[in-house]
Amino acid sequence: GLSKNKMKKLNFNCPSTATYDIKELTSTRVYLCCIVPAKITTCSPVPELDSTSSCENILAHVSLRVAVWIMAIAAFTGNILVIIVNHCIKNRNMSKTTGLVFSSLALSDFLMSIYLLIIAIGDTIYRNRYALFAEEWLRGPACAIASFLMCTSTLMSVIMMLLISIDRYIVSSNPLSSSDTRYKYTKIILISGWLFTCTFVGIPIIMSIDTTGNLRLYQFSSICSPSNIENHFYAVWIILFVVTQLVFWILTAIFYCMLLKAVDKSRRSIRNSAQSRNFTIAIRLSLILITDLITWLPIYVLVASTLANGELNIFTLQFAIILAMPLNSAINPYIYTATGTVCFNRMLNFISNVSPSRASTARTHDAKAVVSSNSIKNQATKQ
Repeated sequence: GLSKNKMKKLNFNCPSTATYDIKELTSTRVYLCCIVPAKITTCSPVPELDSTSSCENILAHVSLRVAVWIMAIAAFTGNILVIIVNHCIKNRNMSKTTGLVFSSLALSDFLMSIYLLIIAIGDTIYRNRYALFAEEWLRGPACAIASFLMCTSTLMSVIMMLLISIDRYIVSSNPLSSSDTRYKYTKIILISGWLFTCTFVGIPIIMSIDTTGNLRLYQFSSICSPSNIENHFYAVWIILFVVTQLVFWILTAIFYCMLLKAVDKSRRSIRNSAQSRNFTIAIRLSLILITDLITWLPIYVLVASTLANGELNIFTLQFAIILAMPLNSAINPYIYTATGTVCFNRMLNFISNVSPSRASTARTHDAKAVVSSNSIKNQATKQ
């Protein structure tokens, strides 16, 4: 057996191993069964055909490679454009605080694009020979950096959504609040959030550099995703990582519902440009929230299934991580850009004006009815 050993290389053709009549091989490293000689008749575990990686490639399927490259390029270009536009072009319909948080959201999504590019480039470098260099890839700095970027991006994206919801709720419920004060406190919270996230993610990543699989956060995952549930420390960390994001999602949903209620209440009482901006940003936020929730839904379903059955399907988890989670990073900048167009704003203004105009018409009819009834009473009195 070769379980939980510290070997970096294994050469079955060297004299020390060739002299032994090895017939069976058992190891925790799946890729070893890809390179064993023909004289070894039994090897476990056998590589899964439906996993993200294969004996030859980091990304096993052509469709998977194409999807990763498309999402990487889309997220890379889209989020760079959002950051440049927010910093170089002043948007009258957006406050400095909101622009700062949206830029930070774009930055976190940009990190996901770098993660995807690292995986895609690594797959190209080790094409058709991954099993021979699997340990080199897993121990190397590229995989550690990729894991750090992916975890940081996903956690910061959820934090950004919560901050945007809180910021818009404060503005809607208290329109007279100082924008400079909000901007100051938002910067402090953003810096604290980035420091917390980088520290929380950085500790297990640093511990994983150039170590054996059972001592790595991403163990033997070819896409460098957190998957080591056999190690107690990493298992606890993964649970905290998922639960923290779930709590932030619940808080975001609560503040978003409060925001919609505050915006609707203010629209009924008074119509001004500030409330129109709040309504527009609320719609923007809802679209981003929906796409983020859809992409995270497979992860939450897997976690719920794990808690119910006590068993985690690592292969399904890796597919969800490489396909579902990065999707929102690729879509967010285009949702952000599309909802900032003049056409979209005019459409929202039309929609937002429908309900107040109906209410105003109803009040006018009621007023006319009261006046006419009073005039009839006065005429009757005179008679």
